[in-house]
Amino acid sequence: MVDPNVPNTQVKVISILSDLVDRELVATIGWAKQIPGFTDLTLNDQMRLLQTTWAEILSLSLAYRSRQHSGSATRLVFASDYIMDEHQASECHAEDFFSHCVQLVQRLDVVGIAREEYLALKALLLTNADIQLEDSATVRNLRNTILVGLQECVSVLRSTGSLQHMGQLLLCLPLLRQLDIRVRQFWNNVRREGKVAMNKLFVEMLESNSSLR
Repeated sequence: MVDPNVPNTQVKVISILSDLVDRELVATIGWAKQIPGFTDLTLNDQMRLLQTTWAEILSLSLAYRSRQHSGSATRLVFASDYIMDEHQASECHAEDFFSHCVQLVQRLDVVGIAREEYLALKALLLTNADIQLEDSATVRNLRNTILVGLQECVSVLRSTGSLQHMGQLLLCLPLLRQLDIRVRQFWNNVRREGKVAMNKLFVEMLESNSSLR
């Protein structure tokens, strides 16, 4: 909950966002462990996949939530009681991230993504990392299994045009990779400025990127 009596200064806004991201990171780690086959990977590979894909996963979740709850592609729903518009994004120098995320919201809206498709696509993101792994074959098998699951999901939900719809879903991946770059740039800048305290897990996720990609 945001205290309405405290002015929305740049530092306050970024502090709120930092706290929300940290909470989502914790939730994402718990979610990943529920994906069948993920905990069968080596512990190092689990960690590397999460370190590499967390920004894409959080961006997809943000875009899907914004499409579901905001009713407008010009606002981002970070939480039920914290919704950001373009003006607020500009005030905390997040315009680049905001515009790319709005673009993703619009893309998901045009595609008409279903909840089941969103969840499968989110799981696919977790395994779609171009990095060195201890057991790349097992990760590749898991990714293929999730991909087949997404295809089957689309086939069940879409009586016609399932192949084209599947293609439209996968075309969201390049935009998510672009968002990954912008998310990391924004938070690395915040960290360098040192005006906002960032929790240990969040900092570790940011620091891990340079050694993985």
